[in-house]
Amino acid sequence: MAELTITAISDTHGQVALPDLLRGYESDILIHCGDFTAGRTDRLTNSVIYDSHRRSWRNFLWELASVRDQFRAIIVVPGNHDQICEHMPMNCQSEIVKAGGHLLINSGATIIAGNRSRIRFWGLPHTPPFGTWFFQGYDMSVYTDNIPTTIEVLVSHGPPYSIMDTVGPVLPQNVRPADYLGSKDLYGRCQNLPRLKVVFFGHIHSSHGEDRRLGVDYFNCSILDEGYEWKFDPVTTTIRIDDRQEQPLDDDKTRKMFKAIQLVRMSGKLTDNK
Repeated sequence: MAELTITAISDTHGQVALPDLLRGYESDILIHCGDFTAGRTDRLTNSVIYDSHRRSWRNFLWELASVRDQFRAIIVVPGNHDQICEHMPMNCQSEIVKAGGHLLINSGATIIAGNRSRIRFWGLPHTPPFGTWFFQGYDMSVYTDNIPTTIEVLVSHGPPYSIMDTVGPVLPQNVRPADYLGSKDLYGRCQNLPRLKVVFFGHIHSSHGEDRRLGVDYFNCSILDEGYEWKFDPVTTTIRIDDRQEQPLDDDKTRKMFKAIQLVRMSGKLTDNK
């Protein structure tokens, strides 16, 4: 039985430098759930990417490269503020790879951790309509229905409905349906992914935390509070991979949806528990 250590963050918005945020953290995989950029954006002129946004993107790439040696793989999923990734996805993918990471936009990755251990990730950037931002899922089922049933880890920018998705300190007994900002389609899809182990997300800053529902762990990994001040620490957790379980059989279409990421053994981080 292999163990995979995870460090997960979200919603840094260019307000906190990754080398400062991640000082002292080391794990097999670093996950960023989106909203890593800042700068001026304008949904009405989507084809225009302002210089301040480009600078924020370049700074994020530099910071990502600065922390790459602390992790054996880095997975990045954009959020509703990350205009450049919606407008130039192929360029951004190439630049993320150069910085040491992998950009998932409604696509997956198979993490290969040893000879027999494999675990599948899926990246979902879209959220229900939220202001005039980007990666808006006006019909979220278009994206959630395409999440393959073979995945074990879901990295979403936004939360599923009713799971750490309220703004401000809302007590459970006082919550109203309108207070829930997560996706109902995503919630429903999570109930129908038989291999799902964990879901990482952000988007709703003040709901940072963790929960467990029907055997699945959920983490809101937001770093900033609603005032865009650094308030929360990165999430750390461990995922156990049963290398004895039968690997899923895919058709050609499903297989093409996943890229293979080989973890290089480093510092003894991948442990085998007999």
